[in-house]
Amino acid sequence: MKLLILPGDGIGPEIMDATRLVLDAAQARFDFPLEVVEDIIGFPSLEVHGTTIRDEVVATAKAVDGVILSPVSHNDYPPSDEGGINPSGVLRKQLDIYANIRPAKSHKGVPTPTGRPMDLVIVRENTEGF
Repeated sequence: MKLLILPGDGIGPEIMDATRLVLDAAQARFDFPLEVVEDIIGFPSLEVHGTTIRDEVVATAKAVDGVILSPVSHNDYPPSDEGGINPSGVLRKQLDIYANIRPAKSHKGVPTPTGRPMDLVIVRENTEGF
């Protein structure tokens, strides 16, 4: 399996560090072959390449088995004509990731906002905007 790792910016690299520890532990525990390719997006890419996401990153994302994308600070980016493009939006559209699926399930012993158990899946269309 080949994965593209995109640490993002803001809190993204910190989250990716933890994610990499989980991947390493899972790979060691279950002994499966994993090739990881890493690239930059967001502010690091803007600084080096003049854009927050390059066509090469999208091409790599299309070629690998999966992509792990950490958070990005897209609200803080400059206008798109200055290179501040939302990387997650580009990837959603280019990879046709049209559904954002968010499961939420309560766990025994953990209080819920309603005081009752919860098992909910929210499915949101992801490429058309609000």
